[in-house]
Amino acid sequence: MIATSIIQNNSCFDKALIQQRFLSAASTYDAHAKVQKVMAHEMVQLAGRHLNPKQANMFEIGCGTGVLTQQILKKFYPQRYICNDLVEEIEPQIAAVVAQNKVSEFTFTGGDAEQINFSPGQNVIWSGATLQWIKNLPAFFDKCAANLGERGYLCVSSFGPENYREIKACTGTGIAYKTKEEVILAASSCFELVEQKEWHQSLWFETPVEVLKHMRQTGVNGVSPCKWTKGDLMNFKQRYKQFAQLQGYPLTYHPFILILKKADS
Repeated sequence: MIATSIIQNNSCFDKALIQQRFLSAASTYDAHAKVQKVMAHEMVQLAGRHLNPKQANMFEIGCGTGVLTQQILKKFYPQRYICNDLVEEIEPQIAAVVAQNKVSEFTFTGGDAEQINFSPGQNVIWSGATLQWIKNLPAFFDKCAANLGERGYLCVSSFGPENYREIKACTGTGIAYKTKEEVILAASSCFELVEQKEWHQSLWFETPVEVLKHMRQTGVNGVSPCKWTKGDLMNFKQRYKQFAQLQGYPLTYHPFILILKKADS
């Protein structure tokens, strides 16, 4: 039976459990993170309208298996590249990704981005599909700004409130995703918005159980330790039938991308 659980709000989730979920999905993430790959490509393309390809220092928050890292290093040529992830065990995997590119100096820093010290003097900070795990967004943006040099950029992506809307409809709970506008407001004290993009994208599955498997394979099958009973699973499958279409069963993603420039002091 598939074990799953859904977070109800973002202020009380257990980051140690998030770490465990993503560690479990490290070997399956790349094959199933289809939307995240689109997000990574789009973010790098948007950033490329403003950034010089040659950057001295870049810092990536929540690098995971390197989906965004690969896109960044195809487009840009930093002298120094620093990666961070909550899952410290991912370091060899991300180091192998960086090693395929011409980076003079690479550093990996494991741990919670809200708790660790950032390296100052960055030209660009990247954060792909991680903002939803940040508990205090204004403090996070202040921290990023403090560690960016003049004319520095922060490039971020996350998901809007309609992300996984089918899951929320069937379970009554879900991640409390902030709107794009709420995120922009949280960043407004220290950043100027220069580019944005928002869209909806559906993935299609043969059964509701396949939807749950997809969530597990990308590490977002839940961030609370409870497990569903057989009855819970049966109820979920029955409720999910309301979304069935000719293509199968949808799972909606609601991504957005923001390219932010550090405000003049």
